[in-house]
Amino acid sequence: MTEITEKIKEHYKEHAKFYQQYDMPSQWKTQPIASKEPNLDPFKKINWKNLYDANEKYRLFYKEENGQIVWSYICVECKTNRGVKDVAEDVVGRIKTGDLQITRFAYADGYKDDLINDIQGKREIENALLDSKRDIWFTDVNMELDKDKDLCHSIKATWLSSKVTAVGSEVRGIWYCGDMKQEGMSPYEGIKIKKMDINSISKDECAELVQEIKDYKEALNSWSYDGINGNYGGPEKTWSTVEIVPINPNSEVDYKIVEKLPKLAKIINEITTIDKCTWIVITRVEPKKGVILRHSDIGHDSWDYQTKNGLKLGRSIRVHFPIQVDDDCVFTQVGLDGVEEDFKLKTGEYYYMDKRKPHWVKNNSENYRFHVIMDLECEQKHLDSMK
Repeated sequence: MTEITEKIKEHYKEHAKFYQQYDMPSQWKTQPIASKEPNLDPFKKINWKNLYDANEKYRLFYKEENGQIVWSYICVECKTNRGVKDVAEDVVGRIKTGDLQITRFAYADGYKDDLINDIQGKREIENALLDSKRDIWFTDVNMELDKDKDLCHSIKATWLSSKVTAVGSEVRGIWYCGDMKQEGMSPYEGIKIKKMDINSISKDECAELVQEIKDYKEALNSWSYDGINGNYGGPEKTWSTVEIVPINPNSEVDYKIVEKLPKLAKIINEITTIDKCTWIVITRVEPKKGVILRHSDIGHDSWDYQTKNGLKLGRSIRVHFPIQVDDDCVFTQVGLDGVEEDFKLKTGEYYYMDKRKPHWVKNNSENYRFHVIMDLECEQKHLDSMK
């Protein structure tokens, strides 16, 4: 085995910088980011060891001009048949033995076509009797980076779906270039936020409930900055919560607040029941400077539901019910397609929100933003309410 000297390390560190500087969409600089990593997810950040190992296995391909790397990619020939899964853990495509999988790529401006030509050359099958080419899979495309998607479009690849990283909330696309029909994403996976056709309390009753919540002094879990809101409420802690069904399954459910505040009970009971919720919380974001930093909610809840499964019967879904909000409070979400979209939610409405997708809030209004949020078991009536 070759000894890894400091000189070798430095060589690959410089190569890694090419990927790191490339893999930063400009919009990340203006979003309220929780991570201190410029590449958001440190586990997706290409480092020198990734490139050294790829090169040792003859998987690293790159081109230099005048001592500078102008394109680079990591490519492997697949040795087995297997399914490729997206954020919902659904198989969206099936890799065949002999297909090429490109896990990462980067290129300088003006070198896209040159990189594509090199990739196309790898598709050629030696000694083939027919004019055939290997299929290509791009399995880690940064969906918020236009240069990544431009290359996939130029090579005539088809976007199938995406994954979302729990750390850093990056959206990583799965693209396929070939002639086989692939499954693609499941129904509902394209939804970010959608109003539900379910009625509850009126806008006037919402205003009354806000005052009742302000006046209520007996909450088991009073306004706090603990847990996730402590991580994502910004340095000034502008996001706080009152938990009714705590996210920690060992904590006590606050039945009393629901009994004492009948309007709150109606919001819950019109759409679900307390025993079908893994989390119920009243959230408050401060006016003018209030923020919830970019994040995605992926993992396991207190019922051990796989919360990355999205809108599926029997799974955990998130529903927002704003009780005080105005148009200067903006909820932003990034879809599986990498497109950022602003939403201005309305008081007194139920909204399904795909919590797995990156999202954040900026409250520039003069008023606090109050929401009731529920993680609840998905039933057929919830799916029907979004048709």
